[in-house]
Amino acid sequence: MTDDLETLEREHVEQLARAHAALAAAQDRSYWLDRWGIDLNAQMRKPGARRLRALLRWLRELQRGKLAIQRYAQARLGDLRASAAEDDIAAGSGAAGDGSPTARS
Repeated sequence: MTDDLETLEREHVEQLARAHAALAAAQDRSYWLDRWGIDLNAQMRKPGARRLRALLRWLRELQRGKLAIQRYAQARLGDLRASAAEDDIAAGSGAAGDGSPTARS
């Protein structure tokens, strides 16, 4: 029971630390907006803001798609390399993958 309580307390402390970090980041952003005299709400009410947000959403989706393609390509390349290594082993070629036979004692 004390282990459970200690675990809950540790999780609570971690959750509070994350909340404090998020609050500090938000305060930092709002500080600079205030210091520079930027009213973000007024800026977002302007006609170009909708197009800007749409552009940013589109760029974010483009980046996510690019990352997904990279992850797929890396996984596929790893599969191809593993398959090639298995083929080299089965053919008795060297570990260098250049087709040279391995030195045997």
